Amino acid sequence: MKRKISIIPPIIPFGLAISMASVSAEAALSSNALLAFDAGTQSCDSSTGICQVTGSYFGVDTNQDGVVSAYESQGISPGSDGGLLVGQAQIASGSHSGYPDGTEVAPFDAAWAFLGNTGMHQSLTPTNILSDDGMGNVLLDFSGWGATWNGIPNINLGVAPDGSPGVAVVKCGVDCSLGDSFSLDYSAVVPLDDPSNFGGVLWRIHLEGTVSAVPVPAAVWLFGSGLLGLLGFMRRRRQ
Repeated sequence: MKRKISIIPPIIPFGLAISMASVSAEAALSSNALLAFDAGTQSCDSSTGICQVTGSYFGVDTNQDGVVSAYESQGISPGSDGGLLVGQAQIASGSHSGYPDGTEVAPFDAAWAFLGNTGMHQSLTPTNILSDDGMGNVLLDFSGWGATWNGIPNINLGVAPDGSPGVAVVKCGVDCSLGDSFSLDYSAVVPLDDPSNFGGVLWRIHLEGTVSAVPVPAAVWLFGSGLLGLLGFMRRRRQ
């Protein structure tokens, strides 16, 4: 009779296993990429009251029925940074009563009007990559996200509906490398003790667009061209 031999695989310590997994996973989303999102719009049929929202938008559950409908959503456009900067904070300022007047500082999204007053989304801490499987599935740290509105410095949007720190889900067409398409979805609940009086309200953000490189500031190009000119001048003097 042949004896059956069982081979017991070696036990790998948990910490080492995590390390091996992180090494094997090839992250594709750059830690300083720009998620350049497409502008969104909301359209409503005046006869039926049915609304549709396309592109990038945010929504607030104003009737607190637990669902953010298209009627409660409105389109947003990229701000002065061109979209969401991965790995950086984007702090807005200058929100006020009434409609946008161009005085606002709005790096992430252009100033919008909500309930008749001006606001912008912002991140008070860097939006870092939490995980990236290299196949188009990325999680971003949204625990520092918020909105400034009607002169209120910050409405806390960094808490997920289950009470945990906020995490945004990014899905890409291929692997989230430069030029790839992406969609981002995030939901938060404003803390009950938030001074904005939005405590307990569900807030949603949806973005869609293209993974891009962060544009080089014009000042850098000017510095570079000036440096090249200076080097050329010094070379001519030597000759």
